[in-house]
Amino acid sequence: MKLTCVLIIAVLFLTACQLTTGEQKDHALRSTDKNSKLTRQCTPVGGYCSRHHHCCSNHCIKSIGRCVAH
Repeated sequence: MKLTCVLIIAVLFLTACQLTTGEQKDHALRSTDKNSKLTRQCTPVGGYCSRHHHCCSNHCIKSIGRCVAH
């Protein structure tokens, strides 16, 4: 039990050291990449929808997998 706690603390400490001393060479590029991942495109009415494809109208009939107007 003590050994497990020591190992967890050591890993957390080393991770924190990596985060604080790591260099960010392409800061602007990383920021743009993060923003593009946050931007979601929606599917128009009549298009395919699922758990990962979202309708612009926010109405998906999952039994047929199609976006519908509300």
